[in-house]
Parts: sequence; structure tokens; C-alpha cells
Amino acid sequence: MVSRMWLFAAIVGSAMGLGRAGRVCDLALSECPNKFAVGVVKVPTEAIWLDAKIPFCKEYVQIGNAKPPSIVFIIDNSGSMEENDPEAARFDVVSTLLDNINAFAPNAEVSLVVFTRRLSFDHRENAFFKTAFPGDTSQHDSFVPLTALSKAFANGRTGLDTLKSLLKHDGKGNLIYATRLPASRNNSGMGRFNIRDGTDISLGFQAAKVALKDSKSDKGSQYFVFLSDGTPSTPDNGREGTLNEFILGASVPATFTVFFDTQNSTPVAPSNIVQMTGNIRVNNYSPANIKSAYWAINLPGAQLQTLLQTEVIGNVLSVPAKPVAASVATGDTTLLSTGLDARSFIFTRHMALKADTTRFQLDYTYSYIDTSGGRRVARQKHVPYALTLLRAQGAPLPAGMGETCKEQADISLYHDGQPISVVKADNATLEARLTLPDGSLCKGCGLEIRPSSARVKDHEDPVMVPGAGYLSGTFQREISVIPTVGDGRLQHLPGDSIVVTFVSPENPLDRVRKAFPYADVATVLNVGGQNDYARAKRTAAPAYDPQWLLVAPAAVQASPNDPLDHWRLQDGPMAPEDSLRYVGLTVEASRAFRVEVRIFSNHGEFVNKVAFAISQAEFMKLEKSAQGDTRRLKVLWDGRSRNGDQAATGAYVIKTTVTLINIPGIAEDNTVRTDYRRVGVLRTM
Repeated sequence: MVSRMWLFAAIVGSAMGLGRAGRVCDLALSECPNKFAVGVVKVPTEAIWLDAKIPFCKEYVQIGNAKPPSIVFIIDNSGSMEENDPEAARFDVVSTLLDNINAFAPNAEVSLVVFTRRLSFDHRENAFFKTAFPGDTSQHDSFVPLTALSKAFANGRTGLDTLKSLLKHDGKGNLIYATRLPASRNNSGMGRFNIRDGTDISLGFQAAKVALKDSKSDKGSQYFVFLSDGTPSTPDNGREGTLNEFILGASVPATFTVFFDTQNSTPVAPSNIVQMTGNIRVNNYSPANIKSAYWAINLPGAQLQTLLQTEVIGNVLSVPAKPVAASVATGDTTLLSTGLDARSFIFTRHMALKADTTRFQLDYTYSYIDTSGGRRVARQKHVPYALTLLRAQGAPLPAGMGETCKEQADISLYHDGQPISVVKADNATLEARLTLPDGSLCKGCGLEIRPSSARVKDHEDPVMVPGAGYLSGTFQREISVIPTVGDGRLQHLPGDSIVVTFVSPENPLDRVRKAFPYADVATVLNVGGQNDYARAKRTAAPAYDPQWLLVAPAAVQASPNDPLDHWRLQDGPMAPEDSLRYVGLTVEASRAFRVEVRIFSNHGEFVNKVAFAISQAEFMKLEKSAQGDTRRLKVLWDGRSRNGDQAATGAYVIKTTVTLINIPGIAEDNTVRTDYRRVGVLRTM
């Protein structure tokens, strides 16, 4: 009987999966690393590298002994701003910003110009305010003049206190200290006490230019900060012709404009602000005018503070530094930048993340020109940044980061040039292939072959050779519990899957593992006959001449159990006339075996015997059976007795005992098969 079964390896292989290649990603920063400097940043587990491009940051340098700047805030307070800045961030953020400026440059001079169709203050109420129309006693529109933040007033208040008081409002954008006096001129459609309707941007810029006449700083340190929803309308009587005058940007210092538009998810500055900024940049007022810029926002409460602090005040209170070079270090590895593009430092390669937490130390070098001593001196500034990344299962990609991903390499197994998903018992020689998604050959890449269980601690690292778009490594495999590591032959148990693993030499996190289940034939043992009778002529033969014939490949070596047993080897098939001279049997088995054959006469008298063993190594050399997963051997008797005499014509009994050799530690059936068959010998002259 033939018993076949899928061993436990097949079940395990199915349960564990064959291992499908996934994807691995470069983690690319789209913002300055300083954004991620606080705490640990969780990233998805497919991220295994930090990209070779890392953005540089905007850095500024305060020049020692430089004159304090003069800053005029031009603030739109028209009725439409209630929709585009409903939280009145234009006042609250500027108030907070004054504290920041004071901490950095307490001698800075600040002016406030708040406008609608008229200015929000009136010098007739307080002589502290300055008129926007000097010499014209009929006009009373006024502004807060340039005031040093550190200035001490007689009442004990400072300039900072005064300016912040004048920015207080009732929560709806109505300034507490705005004038309640009627305007000296009015649009015909406006009431004399209407102080919020209309938008005269040109009036705001006109007053700001008047304020700068009292500046103690040079023109390169004078700035306008303009906050508005950007659409001029409804000027007072007599000012219709100047409605768009602000667009010309004439005699205006470097200007930073923030356009408010909460009605659009992607706000865009209107053309008049774009044109104005372009004109200011080239009006030759000062070398600093090239800094002029504009931004459009739709969340002033959340965006305005950061924008003014980083983009505006950084430019006003310091000079921008130019990125020059950078280094990034993790563990014992430090890389230096090789160049930079418009927004990033470029390194020679991407940097591998660790399995869990990776800490990167970045050091950026900036250059700037120091003019504080009256001459231009080139200097450098070094800025450190810390970046700590934690690969976490299921973590979303953080804002400010992106991924560039690729498919992982694929592993496949071949036998006789054909792909296989299951390793069979007769697959003694296997070929493992490594294929990259783009078909390129992986430099320095290899595969490790192991059994799935830990009982047999063998592994093989086959030599990889290039193929047509893949790398290929060939190895042998066999069932054994006595491994020899590195002999090119993988020893494993019948319950093991064959595990093939690729680990990228560039990054150990780029790992692909595939398990190929092993299907062993647990017990196959058959004994078949040769001929029912032998027809042989009487011939004289020496007693020592072998009386047994083994039909097997020439390389097979059987091990005798008794030194008196003799046989000779027959390589290849026999001619029909030769085959008729013998009776005997065919052994078909699934692994190494022992054979004992005894010949008895029809009356039970002993005639001859032979006994030998076929080891597992010799078993693999035998001829494959038709099923392909077992092998076979013929054992033939030439009709002579143990002493060399020819047996007489008559009937004989062949008793055959075949035992599958038990390999220690391997859980297979220890099967014994005993076969009896009656044969005849016909002796002819």
C-alpha cells in the first residue's frame, strides 16, 4: 500500500502565508525640520529612510549696534473686515507682536495708522496724535506717531503700554479710543458720525509716509506692515481721484502685506496688491525694498501670528541669513550636504531609519553680511536642529511630511527551470531568484536560505549570479538533522518550510521573507517482481563470481551487510534476452532503505541470499519512479546457489524484507515490508 500525506510544513506554510513583497518609502520633509523639533514624531512603518533632500529653514541674524527699525502698521478697519477678520486678529495679534518686538529691539519705533474711509484718530482730541495733512487746518484725520517702545511718558507709562492701549477694541473691531468727532468732509452717502464704512487704502499709505518723516532710522530700516482685505471703495468727498494711488508704491519703504479672505478655502491676493508689491520692490526707496512681499490668509486667528512673527518681524529686526551647508548625524554616521536647490540641502544618499526610534542631529550653516561696524564683513551662523522619528504601526503621515515609495524586491523558487510554490521530496536542486521591481541587478545583494524550524540550525547563502533581470542562486536540499553550514546543501526536517530571506545591504528594514512549504512523501515502499521464471543455459562460472545483479546508475554504491555477499552493478536498462535470464524484484521507496533477499527451494531448503543498505545520499542517485517523488532499484538473482553451483530446474521461493531506514530525530514511519513470491528456474543446455 502507498500512503501519501502533506506534512505539517504544508499546513504551516499555508497558515503563515508565503510572504508577499510590500512597499518601502523615503520620508520626505516638506517643511523646515524645526517644525518637528519638539518631542517624538510618529511616522508610518513603511517609512524606512529619511530622504536625501532636507529643507533648509529661514534664519535671521540680528546685527549688533544697528539702528532700531521704524515700523508703521497700516490697518484696515472697514466694515468688510468684520467678515474677513471676525475675531479682530488684526489688533490682537499686532498687540502681541509689539511685546515680541520689545523683547528683541526695545528702541524700535512703531506707528499705528488705522483707516476706513477716514483715519480712526483725531488730533483735536489728543495732541499725541499727528495729522495726516500737515499745514491743512481743515483736515483732522490723524495717526499714532512713531513711538519708541521703551519711551517713558510723564504718567509712568511706556511707549509699548500706550500703543497696546490704542489697539484695544470692543470685540467687534470698534477701537475703544477711536474718534467720535464728525469728519470735516463726508461722502454724500455717509452720515457724519459713520466711522467704519468705506475703504481708502491710499489715505492709509499717505498717513504712513507722513509718519516716516519723523523716523530716526535710515531708509533701509524703515518698514510698512499692511493688513487689509484689499479692496478700495467709497472714499470721502474730494478723494475720488486718489482711490488707487497706493498701487503706484511711490516713496514707500519695504512693505509686508497680509490679505484677509475668509470666504475662500484657497485665498489669493487681488491684482492691486500684487501690482503694489511689485512696484514697491523696485521703487529704489532703499536696498531693503526687495524684501517686500504679500500673503493671503483665510484663518487670521490661527495664521496671522505665525506669519507676522516669522516672515515679517524676522525681516524687520534682522537680516536674512543664506543657507550654505549642512550635516546630518545619526548613531555613528554623519553625512555632509553636497549642494542645495531652491528649498533643500542635498545629501549623497538617503539615511536609514532604525526599527523603532531614530534620532537625527542636523547642523545647518548660514552666511550673512554684518554691516554693524560700518563695513561689510562676511560671517557665518550655525544652527542645530533635532529630529526624532518613531516608526509606529498605523501612524498617519504627519503634516509637513511626504513619502516617495517603491515596491520591494520579489523572491521566487525554481526547480528544473520552472517556478514552484511547494518544494517536493525529489526537488534536490533548487534555484532562488531575487527580482527588483525595475529589473535592475542589486549590487551586493544576496539571499539566505533556512529551514523554518529551529531544530536544524542550518543556513545557506548561495552565490548569486546575474540572470535576465534577476539574481539567481542555486543550492541543494536534503532531509537531515546533522547540518553542515555553508556546504551548499540545506539540511532540514520533513516538517520544515524552506524560508528564503532577502535583506537589503543598504537598509536592514528593507526585508522580504518568503516561506515555501515542503511536501514530503511520508511512507512509500513497494516490492515488485522481475520475471515469473528465468530461462538460462547451463554454464560454468567461478564460485566467487557475483550471483546478484543491482540495476542502478553507475554512481550508486550499496553498503553490504555481510562481506560474503557479492553483487555486480548494471548501469542502464537490460536487453530483453538478458532480462529473461533473471528472476528478482524491484524496490520502490521514498527514502534510504535496507534490503535482505533469501532464496529457498520449493521444499524450504536455503539456496542463496544477499543483504545491503542504500544510504540517503546514495538514494538520491537512484532512478526516479514514474511519480517523480520516489526512487527505485532492481535486485536480480542469476539462478546460482551460495557456493556458485547452478540451481536445478524447478520452483523457488524468494523472501524479501525491505526496511525504510530511520533517520534519528525525524518523525517518519519506520516501515518494514516483507514480500514472498514463487518463481521458476528453467535450466537449458
